[in-house]
Amino acid sequence: MAKADLPASNSQAGPLPRWGLAVVAGLHGLIFAWAGAQLPWSEWSSFALLAWLLALGHFATALCAAAKLRRPLIWAWRLSSLLALAVLGWLSWELTSAASYLAGLYGDLGQGLGAAMLAIIGLLAVLTLPLSAWGLAATWERRWNRGAGAAATALTLIWTVGAWRTAQAARPTPLPLPAAPSGARGGDQGEDLPARGPGEAAVIAALPSWDELAEAPAPPWPQRAGIVPELPPLHTLEPVACVPDYTDPERDQARAVLTYLVPAGPKTLEHRKRSVAGRKLAPLEVVSRCVEAPAAQLPAAIAEQLRSEAARGPVKIDLLRSVVMLHDRDFVLDMLALRPGRDGICDAERCLMPWQLVAADQFVSNEPVPWIPDFRFGVSPVRLQRALGGPISKEIQTWDRHLRRPKTRKKSERDQPLIRPEGAEAWTHLDGLLRIETTSLLIDAEGGPISMIRMHERPGAALDEQRLRAAQDSAERYIAAAQLPEGRFTYTLDPFTGRRRTKAWNLPRQAGTTLVTCELGRDAARTKEVAARSLAYMAEHARQSGEVQALIRNADSDAANLGSTALPAIAFARCRARVGDEHDALIADMSRFLMAMQREDGSFYPKYDVATGAPIDGPEPMYAGGQAIFALSLAEKLARDEPALVDDPEVQLPPAEVLADAVERAMNYYAGPYWDNILRDFFWLEENWHCLAARASLGHHRNPDYEQFCLDYMAFKARPVLDEDSRVDPEFLGGYSMGNILVPVNTPSAGFGEGLAAAMAIKRARGEDVSADQARMREVLGFLVRQQWNPRNCFACVRDRQVIGGFSESMGAPEIRIDYTQHAWAALGHGGAQVFDTSERAP
Repeated sequence: MAKADLPASNSQAGPLPRWGLAVVAGLHGLIFAWAGAQLPWSEWSSFALLAWLLALGHFATALCAAAKLRRPLIWAWRLSSLLALAVLGWLSWELTSAASYLAGLYGDLGQGLGAAMLAIIGLLAVLTLPLSAWGLAATWERRWNRGAGAAATALTLIWTVGAWRTAQAARPTPLPLPAAPSGARGGDQGEDLPARGPGEAAVIAALPSWDELAEAPAPPWPQRAGIVPELPPLHTLEPVACVPDYTDPERDQARAVLTYLVPAGPKTLEHRKRSVAGRKLAPLEVVSRCVEAPAAQLPAAIAEQLRSEAARGPVKIDLLRSVVMLHDRDFVLDMLALRPGRDGICDAERCLMPWQLVAADQFVSNEPVPWIPDFRFGVSPVRLQRALGGPISKEIQTWDRHLRRPKTRKKSERDQPLIRPEGAEAWTHLDGLLRIETTSLLIDAEGGPISMIRMHERPGAALDEQRLRAAQDSAERYIAAAQLPEGRFTYTLDPFTGRRRTKAWNLPRQAGTTLVTCELGRDAARTKEVAARSLAYMAEHARQSGEVQALIRNADSDAANLGSTALPAIAFARCRARVGDEHDALIADMSRFLMAMQREDGSFYPKYDVATGAPIDGPEPMYAGGQAIFALSLAEKLARDEPALVDDPEVQLPPAEVLADAVERAMNYYAGPYWDNILRDFFWLEENWHCLAARASLGHHRNPDYEQFCLDYMAFKARPVLDEDSRVDPEFLGGYSMGNILVPVNTPSAGFGEGLAAAMAIKRARGEDVSADQARMREVLGFLVRQQWNPRNCFACVRDRQVIGGFSESMGAPEIRIDYTQHAWAALGHGGAQVFDTSERAP
């Protein structure tokens, strides 16, 4: 009876499974339905359609098996198995091709991402191969075996050749460059000097004396006595006509783009005289010029161009060193088509240099995970072509922004389909654009050459204490200048346009900046002034609830967040030595608040209702637990050092024994049940504040298990620090990144430095060796110092805002944020104290 339903040549004539197959196929259908609905960015991508087809095939198989429909089951199971294998093959080809492309484009930098893509193939195989093999074994006809084997062999060959060609297509074609002059060293410059980029040595050797360049003309408006006008920044986003010949680059001329200052025209002068900042600038403006010549004659041509037109001041020189024609890959790979800060872009007529793309924020055009707003990367073909001068409508630009950054849409519209506007298709492709790589050289205002990469100085001399101290002082000045008259800090600053946000603030970030200022500020008078204003501003947000006070930013809210009081409590306690005892009563009330927020097991509630005087249950917010222990431990120390504050009726600080009990219970919880599971061997959350709390407690409240919690955490966290074994570009060394996939972001790198400094202090107190930690810390500090804006690398920065001393998000994302700078300063100060044996180690 069963054989009557089967094809005559089928080898599997026995009974087919029922409920086991129905359950397994149904689960696979649900997985692929979810994947089709949730994973792609666009609603009807190829992946989404295939995922939905697979889901339908698996659902049909499950229904036929459950209903015992033998012939429909054979065909549904067979077809869904073949479709699953086809989808696996297609996705494997696409991912292998993508991995080959990225390895060819980024070299070692792309291999980590390539390996991740190959891991995805393995995950897809788990979801497709077992069920497909089972289905074909049950329904396959033997007469198809020979043809299937031949087809598999042919597909493997095509696959291999195609992947190789894809990798080759991403490799750039070298362009002519001048050779280093006799006796010059064009590559490695030794330990004390940064390596020179290709072609730099010849250009430097041919540069004219800066005395040969014309001086800036006198300003056409009255100047105050003794005031010397500032040179304008070398900031321009205008593309320049300097497109290399892609068809025959070996016979092409060598090219360089020069950006320098020339006497300002009437239009520029008219604009500047309308503002105080404009009248402070010398009457010069920025231009970019393309210099073309045979490779051997390019240095002389550059020198002649500067003599003929440039005013005495800084000059940016970009030597075009390689080119590759871009082709559309897919939506995600097109984001990664340019390396942040390393690559520029050209169309058929004009080019933008890598540093111009950084200044225009071109490398952070995508936010693929809306709930992680700081995870931004990659380019947009629409934005690139608009920057090159393409006549792209506002409607298309808005659509592209909403597609790549969904949170920029109005909340009421985010669930609605995003309609592609008419004409958008012509601008969403990279086909025909040229990716160029340049050797980046900066000549400063005095004529000194600076070898640059990704808008920062190339790695060179080993970090010394003098340079580290200068970086700390510069960060201190930036923080002080960022404070507004009422006490809060400017949140963000664009270093190239001067645009800033001053109203986007919160209490933890305000408190964190104040804390670092009080811990590391070297200018005593300035530190006291900055701290006093900030503490007074935060104190205005205190809300009384019985015997406790909590800080709440919004006056119309009764919910006090744990972190919004815990971190300010640390800042008030740490700054007491700077500003005096005027906030002692508030410190005492905030300490009582934190104890009221503690659960019986030692953990903390996330919120507190100041109207009812009761905690609000829920999951503990990240960072806040460590901050609460830190604050309570500082209060315990204050009660031990000044016991009179406990009996003072104006203060009523909780007794040291009560505070110690709360601290001990909290430390025991986080060192014990909080993260006592198998994940501890593989993965940790952000626990830096526990390390800082353990360090702050070394002198008065030791808990060995809590200290070990910090040391274990930092041992895990050291894994993503990029070192020589990571095989990344030299400018990445010491940065913190997940393998070698993305450009290191400065705040995680600084955060690691902060945590490592605390762990080193704990190890020293325990008598443990820190030599390996010191070596790693030197790398991290060297990375951070290179990332800081300073007078040498800030050639395009605005002059009317304090930029020097600040830290951007990364080499490819220029926005400066107050917390980026705060964390970097903390790492430089506390980490430097652990590397260079000083008396400034934090207690």
